[in-house]
Amino acid sequence: MSFIQGTTVHFLRTCVVFTLYYFLFEGKIIVGDLLTMVFFTFFIFGPLQELGTFIIALNETKVSMENFKELLNAPKEYRPKDAVALGSINALQFSNVSFKHKTAKHNAVEDINFDIKQGETVAFVGPSGAGKTTLVKLLVGLYPPEKGNVKYNEIDSTKIDLLDLRKQLGFVTQDAQLFSGTIKENLLFVKPSATNEELLEVLQKASCEKLLARAENGLNSTIGEGGIKVSGGEKQRLSIARAILRNPNLLIFDEATSALDSITEEEINTTIRNISDSNRITVLIAHRLSTVMHADKIFVLEQGKSSNKENMKITREGPHIDGENVW
Repeated sequence: MSFIQGTTVHFLRTCVVFTLYYFLFEGKIIVGDLLTMVFFTFFIFGPLQELGTFIIALNETKVSMENFKELLNAPKEYRPKDAVALGSINALQFSNVSFKHKTAKHNAVEDINFDIKQGETVAFVGPSGAGKTTLVKLLVGLYPPEKGNVKYNEIDSTKIDLLDLRKQLGFVTQDAQLFSGTIKENLLFVKPSATNEELLEVLQKASCEKLLARAENGLNSTIGEGGIKVSGGEKQRLSIARAILRNPNLLIFDEATSALDSITEEEINTTIRNISDSNRITVLIAHRLSTVMHADKIFVLEQGKSSNKENMKITREGPHIDGENVW
């Protein structure tokens, strides 16, 4: 469109100029008239050149507003009218849970069964596309199960208010999302009423001593652009500190170390082991068994399936040997 519009405007301008030259050579106008008319053409063809830019911006804005309207009119998350009080999360259960994405031909997860109790650290491992992230989204209520039930404290997820559930969650993702601001502002995002003592305590638990040692203004030091530079490992530690600031009853690590080098990965794993205690449920998602060997239970996912057989589960009692495979 820009090419056609620009070509047309320049062609018309050229035609006008050559027409004026013709009139000048025929003696119908003088040189002053020619210069005056050429000057006037700028007021005519200038807005015409901007017309194409305006039409393009108008169409882009129209599409954006349509997407925005579609987002506003999207159905709201289901919230039961008479929600059952959840209380403190001390048990989590998946019972024959299956889920399939709308555009997929096969289930992302199929017939998943497991129980987690307070104080346990449970890990899910498997290759990419095995359904680990889908499992996490089912766990936090972002996806409703197509089949089966997800229960918290023996209460079905359809009978509780998911906002009450999420207030008890601590979620650490693979990509740490930090904002341009101070360390304090990045932590207060999840708990605005937290004191400086609480912030320093969670930073210590998340092994952020080296970062604080480099911060000239302590908690009020700016990170990112215009402030102190933080490495990938330090971003993850800040993300962990932000997660545990809420004192969550359910702490989830979704491949929190997959993008880090081996040394930083081991340091983060040590941090995770230190903050896993008997007062909360800890769920780990990882690619490699080596990063989750401290877990009480390890479930192996493959093509969205996990078996309850002993050859698909590792406990602290030791590995199980099945033929040539060691799990």
